[in-house]
Amino acid sequence: MTATSPESASGLDTQAITASKPGRLVGAGGTFRLDPPRLRTIADPREERHATWFELFFDLVFVAAVSELGAALAQDPSAPVFARFLALFVVVIWAWVLYALYANRFDTDDLIFRLAKSGAMLAIAAIAVNLHRVMEGQGGSAGFAAGYVVLRTLLIGLYARARHHIDGRGRTLTEIYIAGYSFTTGLWFLSIFLPSPYRYVAWCVAMLIDLAIPTRAWRALDGAAIVISHLTERFGTFFIIVLGESLAAVVAGVAGFEFTAVCWIVAGISFVMALSLWWIYFDLADTSVVGRGALGLIYVYAHFTLLAGVAAFGEGTRLAIVDATNPSLAAGARWAMAGGIGAFALSLAVIHIGAEWTSLRDRTFLSRLFLTTFAFALAAAGGRIPPLVFVALMAVALFGQLLLEATTPRAGAASVAEPVETRVQTRVFTGATSTPGEEA
Repeated sequence: MTATSPESASGLDTQAITASKPGRLVGAGGTFRLDPPRLRTIADPREERHATWFELFFDLVFVAAVSELGAALAQDPSAPVFARFLALFVVVIWAWVLYALYANRFDTDDLIFRLAKSGAMLAIAAIAVNLHRVMEGQGGSAGFAAGYVVLRTLLIGLYARARHHIDGRGRTLTEIYIAGYSFTTGLWFLSIFLPSPYRYVAWCVAMLIDLAIPTRAWRALDGAAIVISHLTERFGTFFIIVLGESLAAVVAGVAGFEFTAVCWIVAGISFVMALSLWWIYFDLADTSVVGRGALGLIYVYAHFTLLAGVAAFGEGTRLAIVDATNPSLAAGARWAMAGGIGAFALSLAVIHIGAEWTSLRDRTFLSRLFLTTFAFALAAAGGRIPPLVFVALMAVALFGQLLLEATTPRAGAASVAEPVETRVQTRVFTGATSTPGEEA
């Protein structure tokens, strides 16, 4: 990610593609605003945009759905449930991504936007209510699909509103999304009336089409597809909420459990692993791929497995504490904990290699692949390892990854939480004259 924003690099005239109609207030209190959507491109590369309080509230409702998925996984961590967990996790997080991308470009946080998003929050709450039954394979899929249709219909309405107020290539962007998401929402609606196996086929087809739509839409603005500072903050915020919810679920799951010394040690080591995940993600993850136009979707899509891995790790921790005195951990607990960390490491490796300045011989990239391989191998072959030893081995590998990355030169790297101003000042202080992407 270079020191210039994609908006300024593309040479777009932001005045030509943003709404010109002024907003107005409804009532005297000042909180009920009607502010037309506008394309939130940024002319100043140093300008930082942050999430609104309403966006954070929105996140918490989605985490309720993630919590339901995790609880169902912990209850029966078998292979079929793992498959349902990952598939449904992608569907749920994709709904969050859809609204995050809309807000990234068009959010004015006005009354209509808040009302539409409130309706989406009710829809995701209805989805969360049905998730446990869907995970268990005992129905609930029609209700899940109905909630998803409502959520997506509200999003299409927001894009239609944006199209009404925006001209130029910004309107082209909205038209791509309206056409594509209307078609896939129709598939979701049709699935409500289909019998069980065909219903899931319709979901898969709709998701595959959905994931392909942004690859066309992001190219419509020639590099001004997103506001980078806002998008990385949104994903960072959601990451820390999922990680925190996972820890909260561990506490709730073992409340009232009679702890032994071994259980306490396993719990302490697991907390160190959670801290290491946080440290690597926020201080050491390079996110400069976000600024590479349509390649920035690597960052978006890699978070599916990254966030699923974090959620699974939390459930694996709960199972490891409860089973700490057993001769070994069951396969479900091993794959939840170690497999979750492996998914996290693999996702960050994919994001890392997407940066312009990295290569396949990059030490951080290779070490993340090694951690992934080690974690998956330990999950597969650790059936005879005592729980404490299993958790300790995983912790040593993860903490070793943290130390390796912390001592690896990061010239050209861009952190998820590091403002542009800080990166510029750091390069001046260290004598580095290049910006991310110039090493390639």
